[in-house]
Amino acid sequence: MYKMMFDNALPPGSKPECAEQSGHPLELIAYFRRFRPGVVRNLIYTFIWNMGFIAVFAVLTLLFEPHARLGPALWANFVIGNCIGYLIHGGFALGRVSLMPWVRRQAFVLRSAYYAAITTGGVFGGYWLGLTLLHWSDAREFMFSAQGATEIVLLSLIISSVMASIFLARERQARAEAAFQRERARVESAEHQFHLAQLKLLEAQIEPHFLYNTLANVISLVDADPPAAKKMVTRLIDYLRHAARAGGTGEATVGRQIELLQAYLDLMALRTNARLSYQVEMAPDVAALSLPPMLLQPLVENAIKHGLEPKVAGGMVRVGARREDALLVLTVADNGLGFRTTRGDGSGGLGLANLRARLESLYGARACMTIEDTLPGTLVTLALPIGSAP
Repeated sequence: MYKMMFDNALPPGSKPECAEQSGHPLELIAYFRRFRPGVVRNLIYTFIWNMGFIAVFAVLTLLFEPHARLGPALWANFVIGNCIGYLIHGGFALGRVSLMPWVRRQAFVLRSAYYAAITTGGVFGGYWLGLTLLHWSDAREFMFSAQGATEIVLLSLIISSVMASIFLARERQARAEAAFQRERARVESAEHQFHLAQLKLLEAQIEPHFLYNTLANVISLVDADPPAAKKMVTRLIDYLRHAARAGGTGEATVGRQIELLQAYLDLMALRTNARLSYQVEMAPDVAALSLPPMLLQPLVENAIKHGLEPKVAGGMVRVGARREDALLVLTVADNGLGFRTTRGDGSGGLGLANLRARLESLYGARACMTIEDTLPGTLVTLALPIGSAP
């Protein structure tokens, strides 16, 4: 029975060694990786690890010693196994604090010696403590004999070698995972740059037709209505100034985009001979929120082009910006003919196609755009997570 308890004591020691280095040995099982590492968790894992070996060696005790009783065999293995397991656990925990940076720099032989020293010390100490608690003085004296000490050292070395091999395998896995993470970060960085370039291209597709049409209107007014031409040029300059400020930083605030949008709507009102009116409502607490440029203007462009321009009497565009919990909600409504009346698919053309692509690049599935018929007109709503845009 002494021999069986001795064997049982050693495997628990192997556990702390692995735990000390890069996680608990139980983390070799996927289920145990679900729980966050910590002192309490590792102590519980050590107990589970110990109990597995205790059960195995209790069975071996009964097989090799048929006359042994189950209760005493289980109790003896329980006491000695936990004493050894937790002493080794403590030894590696102390080593992690004081020696681990040095140990990690050493060659395999020195690290194996380190594991062997802690395991052997834990086995000797745990065995002595367990036998003391069990009041087995004869067995305690035997462990310090030449034969007993030799058995403990040999078994400790075997366990240490096994655990060192396990640790080195996990260390190689950790290095491979670190290399994978570095490569993934490099790929994500490249994808981010690609998306930025793609967004610049999408923004470039939005601007030209508006600029060309506005300049054509200015030319037509120079002789017929010079004051109106002058006002249109002034507002065009304001618009371009706001657009350049947003484009130069790659980022804008809601307040600045509203200013840009107001300059745009002023120009459109001049171009349509007052057939267009507009209203902007922005909650004060959203003015300073960050917002990627050119998200609102495509919505307003489509409201005018597909909703109001085909309507003889014109109409009104209403723009809103408010906060709802962790979302920035942007709305563009018109009382025109509606997207689906003028376009059967309700797509809104190039402007909204570009906008959908930008939202996908910036937010993925976290942003939501809805288009509703309001009879008359259309309501487009953007719900964006605050502080999530790159």
